[in-house]
Amino acid sequence: MKFGIIGCGDIAENSFAPSLMKSDKAELEAVCRRDYERARSFADRFGGCRAYGSADELLSDKELDAVIISTPTDYHCEYTLKAAEAGLHVLCEKPMAHDRVECKSMIQACEASDVTLGVAYRRRLFPQIIKAQALIAEGKIGRVVGVRTHYSGWSSIDPNEWRVAKGIGGAMMEMAVHRLEVLINLADAEPMTVSALVETVEHDWPVDDTDVVVLQFTNGIVGLHSTLLCSRPRRDMVQVDGTEGRIMIDALEFGQSTIKFEDESGVEQVYVDPLTAPYFDLPMIDDFVMSADAGKKPICDGITGYRVQAVVDAAFESHKTGKRISVETIRN
Repeated sequence: MKFGIIGCGDIAENSFAPSLMKSDKAELEAVCRRDYERARSFADRFGGCRAYGSADELLSDKELDAVIISTPTDYHCEYTLKAAEAGLHVLCEKPMAHDRVECKSMIQACEASDVTLGVAYRRRLFPQIIKAQALIAEGKIGRVVGVRTHYSGWSSIDPNEWRVAKGIGGAMMEMAVHRLEVLINLADAEPMTVSALVETVEHDWPVDDTDVVVLQFTNGIVGLHSTLLCSRPRRDMVQVDGTEGRIMIDALEFGQSTIKFEDESGVEQVYVDPLTAPYFDLPMIDDFVMSADAGKKPICDGITGYRVQAVVDAAFESHKTGKRISVETIRN
């Protein structure tokens, strides 16, 4: 499958492009950036593919089968709709969009054009998560009763950067979304209600640097996520509690090779095959290509992106009103 990348920033440089080059199912054919010279330089570093100075030019490239949208969030919906209209499959960087309304329009546009839509919640295909799911399916921890995710680290983002711009930036939209996806995935149910605090504790930002989100799921599981972008050192963890034990992922990071299983007999280290740098998106891209070719939804699909955004929207509303908020669901 021949891909173009819209946006040549850090994630495109450090994972999307290397993973495309590594894949035996995908080819990197074109890239674009508003600064054409920087797009050309990027293209030269990754096989000398075609370079364009605008998304519209790239989307008009008749040789492409799919695009990766690797731009700031405020362009995700616009470029997805244009790509769908051009008959191109779409793999969109997280978060999916500004809000669930845009997410719905992206899903509907891709369905109408009969193209595949994926959202880059890459941790869904991390070996730590896949192994945790297998242990849960085997009944190792009994019935799941709670899932917790947490991210802490120090962020020194300049207040003028888009990553801390209102509507698209901040701890919730930049960092919490990945962990909320993991939480929803491991709970294996629809999120039903959300209560949240969304605060700015330390930084001079117009958006949040600290979040706490409590979820209740339709199967009775309780989920808890917290984000602190004002604490050193970095920590990115997951805990799944069951009636007979628990699973602990002490580092939901690239390249990690172990998780822990705990029951009343003690703690056991469980080994997994780690992802190799810089090919962290290779499993997601290969699954996307195979799914698109088969006319199936990828593991990281648009519904996944919508569910996360619906929780985020409910979290912002909960903080604003001080109330528990119902999460708007969407069909599979």
